[in-house]
Amino acid sequence: MFNRLFDTLSPFRSMRARFSLAMGVTGIVFGILLTSLIEWRIESVLRQSAQDTLNSLAANIVTTLTDDLANRQKEISLVADLIGVSGLAPQEMVRSVIDGLKQRQSSYAWIGMTTPQGMVSESSEGLIQGTDISSRPWFNGALKGPYLGDPHEAKLLAQYMAPDANGDPLRFVDVAVPVHDKDKHFKGVLAAHLYWNWVQEVVTSALSLRAIGTPIEVLIATKDEDWLIRPGTKSSPSVLLPANHVSEGEYLQVKQTMQPKSGYLDLGWTVIVREDIRYAFAPIYESRSFMLGATALIAIIFALGTWVISGILVKPIWLLAQEAKRHSHLSGMSPVETLNTKHDEAEILGQVMSRLTNYDLLTGLTNRRQLANRLNQLIAKQARYKGNSEILLIDVDDFGLLNNTKGREVGDQVLIAIARRLQQMFPQSYELSRIDSDEYVLLIESLSQVPLEAEQAAAREAEKILTCFKVPFSTPLGTYSCQASIGLTMIGETPLEVEDALLFAEVAMREAKRMGKSKYMIFNSHMRDALTAQVLFKEELSAAIPSQLLVYYQPQVEKTGFVIGAELLVRWKHPVQGLIPPGQFIPFAEQSGLIDPIGQWVLESACRQIKLWENDPVKSALTLAVNVSANEFNGPDYVDNIQKILIKTGANPKRLKLELTESVLCVDVDIVVKMMLKLKALGISFSLDDFGTGFSSLSYLQQMPIDQLKIDQSFVHNFTTKTHDDSIVKSIIALGTSLGLDVIAEGVENKEQESCLEQLGCTLFQGYLFGKPMPLEDFERFVQA
Repeated sequence: MFNRLFDTLSPFRSMRARFSLAMGVTGIVFGILLTSLIEWRIESVLRQSAQDTLNSLAANIVTTLTDDLANRQKEISLVADLIGVSGLAPQEMVRSVIDGLKQRQSSYAWIGMTTPQGMVSESSEGLIQGTDISSRPWFNGALKGPYLGDPHEAKLLAQYMAPDANGDPLRFVDVAVPVHDKDKHFKGVLAAHLYWNWVQEVVTSALSLRAIGTPIEVLIATKDEDWLIRPGTKSSPSVLLPANHVSEGEYLQVKQTMQPKSGYLDLGWTVIVREDIRYAFAPIYESRSFMLGATALIAIIFALGTWVISGILVKPIWLLAQEAKRHSHLSGMSPVETLNTKHDEAEILGQVMSRLTNYDLLTGLTNRRQLANRLNQLIAKQARYKGNSEILLIDVDDFGLLNNTKGREVGDQVLIAIARRLQQMFPQSYELSRIDSDEYVLLIESLSQVPLEAEQAAAREAEKILTCFKVPFSTPLGTYSCQASIGLTMIGETPLEVEDALLFAEVAMREAKRMGKSKYMIFNSHMRDALTAQVLFKEELSAAIPSQLLVYYQPQVEKTGFVIGAELLVRWKHPVQGLIPPGQFIPFAEQSGLIDPIGQWVLESACRQIKLWENDPVKSALTLAVNVSANEFNGPDYVDNIQKILIKTGANPKRLKLELTESVLCVDVDIVVKMMLKLKALGISFSLDDFGTGFSSLSYLQQMPIDQLKIDQSFVHNFTTKTHDDSIVKSIIALGTSLGLDVIAEGVENKEQESCLEQLGCTLFQGYLFGKPMPLEDFERFVQA
């Protein structure tokens, strides 16, 4: 009991005790600070009052400056419209209009009209008339639209005007607008220079309205932190200081930004208003000692109350820590020896978080992050010392099919069983990780200093793994058989990046799958060359999208020969290799992810063509079919992207058909059906392409909102010579008819095939017999024929 009480009260054993101690100390400190704050209670009120006053003054200045600039811009724009639309010749009335405006508004220092080439043609009082100002910022800015510029020192007009009264250089604010005649022809630029003293007058006027006459300083800076009105003291705050900052000179200050907009430039002047703190806080010195006792009492009460409060706050964390001690009971998680009463709740949670970060939750193996750290260390070590290590990437064959047919729970149990068997086969010195859903990595260090011997040793380990996969895996949910493909790559003295090492192993693993699965392959120079060529091919294909891509149209017809639509087929016109067939680049595009931009481009092409045909009496009834890959369709934003394309092009979705393959069902069927129903609601129809070559069941067909079944051309080619193909075609047509679906046969190349298909009830056809894939112009002529 004493030990339990000690653990509860000790800040080294209990998070509650440590938290309570910290809160108690904080309470004492807070009590002292509270006393000080109450002693200076009036200061906060006066500070807020002073800040409000400064803010009000700054807002007044900003509003006035903004309104004045807007009015000047409006005046100049109106005069520009008057000159341009009325067609006044400069020599007739422009001078009088300009002089009249300058006389009415004292803030104008100069107003002038230029030619389109930048020569001053007319100006107030004739100043700088005939001068070439084409290089001036205000002229070039006005060429793009209404222009408003930051203040600048007078250049051309300085010689004609008296300097500032305080000796500072004369400065102007430029307002300029383009002048166009009624036919929108550019006639020149109308510009005005505003006296910078106008800003000083606005500031002086705002200050004169204050009821209290304490000194206040107003500063103005550009967004580039150049001073327009400079501070009058050395201890000046930067424009970037916060509004309530007290600077070295003991100032209270506020900032407000004015942002008058123009067509070419956004100004961002910062107005800073500040007041000496000695004037702002002059009335605060009064008696304060009566609050010391009260604040001390409050501090003591607060400190004593933290024990109770901390107990309430820490309880959920304590319960979470107790649950964390049972974290090792999760599937596949090995026990955590350090989870015991000698460590407090925070340390226990930290240990669990570390395990979640570096280990796979399902199997307890190290994850990809921890494997990358281990590989980095091993690569650095191999670069210093002679030796060879090997990476074995183990991928479970057809695991997606197992997941879809047996369920994810079964799939998880199989993955755990695989991990346990691999752990039993290899010593702990071998690093075994799970880096993806069905991918494991075995890292074997220092097999041999001779590369060939190291490869042979790794090959023996790979054979052992393949052999172990031949024995079914027992799980709590049953016994299941799985096979695996393995890719091997060596880590030697040659420097290698972690991602490259894993990529080489993956390339070898994919080659093993290509060779028939349940095999292993060692990454070699041929694979490296193929990978290099693949990277180059990807770069060329990326650059080809969409400039080198072509869309061909293959007609789809009824048995009468009437054209009902076409399937869009993409071709790649390589600048060197010429026309590349889709069989060479589409599979690679799907593997590399480039199929998404290709598919989107083809879809946009189809929608644009549907829109172009919408008023054509013949082609408006055609339906265009677009192939959609599984990767593309299962993308998270596919439905939204189609909606955006339909809105962008204005195409009728009823004239668009998406051709899906049965591979889309490799993910969650319910998700696929929901996506199809959303697209179906838009009016889009669906065709199940290459039907008969996949693994779809009748139940899937009943769920999916399919409009059409497409008989794969492999069956059509052998239709008249192979009896089993004849039976398959009959079954597909019968199935489609029973489900109320259209059935179209692709790859029809001769009359005999067409005749046999018609006898079985197929009425829709696509193939060379009716038309090869052709450019748009040829297809349009084909339809009209």
